[in-house]
Amino acid sequence: MICIHKSISNKIHHYKFWNNRVVETRLKTQRGHLTILGVYAPTEGRDELNEEFYETLQQILNKVNKNDYIMLIGVGNNRVSNSGYKWRSYTK
Repeated sequence: MICIHKSISNKIHHYKFWNNRVVETRLKTQRGHLTILGVYAPTEGRDELNEEFYETLQQILNKVNKNDYIMLIGVGNNRVSNSGYKWRSYTK
């Protein structure tokens, strides 16, 4: 789902429901067009669904106008764990 405030609803160029996991909205802005993709990735552990989802997402991204700004928002369903990765702090 993508929520658009009523004050900019007149800026919507188009919207499209690609499937039950991806929705697209294209807005006209002062700097050009902004394409927003709202995504809901499958849960971890379902490799065939994950592969299909990311292939479809890539196909959709390939269709976005190359001059548009792109905003990809949503739920990635990724997991963060402490599997031995050491965080590094960079300071000057």
